[in-house]
Amino acid sequence: FEKVSLTNSHATDFKQTDGGILPPLNSLPGMGDNAAKAITEARENGPFKTVADLRERTGVGRSICDLLEEYGCFDELPEADQVSLFD
Repeated sequence: FEKVSLTNSHATDFKQTDGGILPPLNSLPGMGDNAAKAITEARENGPFKTVADLRERTGVGRSICDLLEEYGCFDELPEADQVSLFD
C-alpha cells in the first residue's frame, strides 16, 4: 500500500498504481465521504498552494486538516502564503 495522497488519492475508491495500491482519502480514520469528495472536487480546479488554500476551497475544518497533517499529506504544502517584507 502507498501513503494516502492529497493530490492523487480518489475520494472513496482504491486505485492501482505502478507503486502498489493507493488508498482513498476516506480511508483515513475520521475522514468522511463528504470531506474526501470536497477535496477531490476542489483539486480539479488546480493544485492546492497552501493548507489555507485547501481549507478555503473545500470548506473542511481544522480537524480534517489536522488529520491530513498527521498522516503526512501536507509534507510539502506550506501552512499559508508567506511574504517577507525584509528580503
